[in-house]
Amino acid sequence: GERIPITPLVAYCYMLFVLLYFPCIATLVAIKQESGSWKWALFAAFYTTGLAWGVAFVVYQVGSLLV
Repeated sequence: GERIPITPLVAYCYMLFVLLYFPCIATLVAIKQESGSWKWALFAAFYTTGLAWGVAFVVYQVGSLLV
């Protein structure tokens, strides 16, 4: 397939995504132990990944309009 060229905007969005997405397994285990339920650990995993995708998507779309 075609590759997206790695522009500074793409690199910035990738960095934002990596900063916000799915926490490490140790963090999920700690959330599970503190809350007593895997429900909160899974919520944290999906919420942070969704938030990261949303932020990167919005920044990319806005950045595409400005560049």
